[in-house]
Amino acid sequence: MRSGDPRRPQSASRGHRFQQHERLLLRREFDRVFESGCRAADGLLTVFVAANGRTYSRFGISVGRQVGGAVERNRAKRRIREAFRTQKHDLPGGLDIVCLARPAAALRDSDVSASLKRLIVRAVSKRKRSP
Repeated sequence: MRSGDPRRPQSASRGHRFQQHERLLLRREFDRVFESGCRAADGLLTVFVAANGRTYSRFGISVGRQVGGAVERNRAKRRIREAFRTQKHDLPGGLDIVCLARPAAALRDSDVSASLKRLIVRAVSKRKRSP
C-alpha cells in the first residue's frame, strides 16, 4: 500500500512522530543518564533526566521482567512511548530522559501519560535545584 492509500491507517501527524534522532539507543547513553541524571519516581514509573546539549529531548525506555511476560512488557513500552510522543512538545527541550517501568505500568494510557509528565517536570526541577 502506498502512503496515500485510503486503506492505510493514518499515523500521527508529522510533527508528533517519535523520530529516530529522539531515541536513546546505546547502552552508554542510558548509563550516562543513570549516572549523572536526576531521578523521580511514583508507583508506575521511574524517570531519570540529564542534560544532552541539544535543542531537542531524547527518550529511552527500559522495562524489566518484573513487569511481566513479553506481551505485558511490550504493551507497557508502547504506552510509555505513546505518552512521550503526545507530550514531547509540552516538555522542556535539551534533555535525555530514561523511563523505567514498574509492574503497575500496564495500566491505562491516561495514568501512564499523567505520571510521565509529572515525573519529568519533578526531575527537571530537582536538576535545577542541585548545585
